[in-house]
Amino acid sequence: MPAVVSAVLHAALGVLIPSANLLVIIVICQLKKKRPSRNYVFILNLAAADLLVGMMCIGDALDDATDALFDTNLFLCLLRISLSITPCIGSILTLLLVSLDRYLAVKLPLHYPTLMSKKPIIFSLVVLWIISFLVGHMAIISSQLRQSNFAGPCRILTAAKSDYLYLICFGIFVPALLILVSLHISVGRIAYLQHRQIQRIYLREDTFIAHLRHFKALRTVLIVIICFILFWGPYYVSAIVKAACNSCSISPVLRDFLFVLGETNSLINPFVYSLYSKDIRTQFIKLMKCKGREQIKPFRSVDLAVIHFNIEDQSDLTSGRPT
Repeated sequence: MPAVVSAVLHAALGVLIPSANLLVIIVICQLKKKRPSRNYVFILNLAAADLLVGMMCIGDALDDATDALFDTNLFLCLLRISLSITPCIGSILTLLLVSLDRYLAVKLPLHYPTLMSKKPIIFSLVVLWIISFLVGHMAIISSQLRQSNFAGPCRILTAAKSDYLYLICFGIFVPALLILVSLHISVGRIAYLQHRQIQRIYLREDTFIAHLRHFKALRTVLIVIICFILFWGPYYVSAIVKAACNSCSISPVLRDFLFVLGETNSLINPFVYSLYSKDIRTQFIKLMKCKGREQIKPFRSVDLAVIHFNIEDQSDLTSGRPT
């Protein structure tokens, strides 16, 4: 697509994506104060990863507006690509952790508090971002993955070799998706068996509500995963085809459109959580109502009394009467 159109789209995403995910982060932080939940930590991490994707859209907009900035320097080009890919890897690995969290909550409810305590959660998030950083910046770390005859434009296959793309796709993307599908098939089977048990035996109301909350949360995660596949899948498939087939050519317009489509996924996730997560939706509505009340603050009787008192004092001063 034309550079001006691409720059405008990236600039719009650079504003919308951080704004939407920042709202989600604020809402989740408020929810954690009211009702601490380990699951909120992973959703918060996903929102942070999506926020970073939106920040990288600003760099993409600069690249589209000033082609000479990244098209003439291999290191700057690889740095921009690495910074764009790293939060995307963080997003899909966070989806993997969220799905694993839901699986353990349904499969092993008695051992879940121990398995998902504070230390394992922090350790898993640290490992997640270390892997995301190393894989995302592997083209900078390893000289064997860089192109030796870089002449622009700044694209993943012009700056890095096809092995770098294979590492991302077959080392992260494909295995993570296979594990996600397997986890959801297993949880779906567990949900079916538990539903039949609920119909046969007596179950306490609070236990039923807890199971229902787990399955609703899992439904939201499933929708997020489907959106991730729909938005990022075409770009990765086209990139793999291009890397595997030297004679195949992909239109630059189509390539840029697919990449923008993938980045748009980071704008969709906040809306998915707002629409399908009752807790987040309710807290978001409360946040908006509080903002509206702060903007339109009604007069109170105390305020009127103060105004009346000040008027009387002012009249006494002008008339010369002692106060």
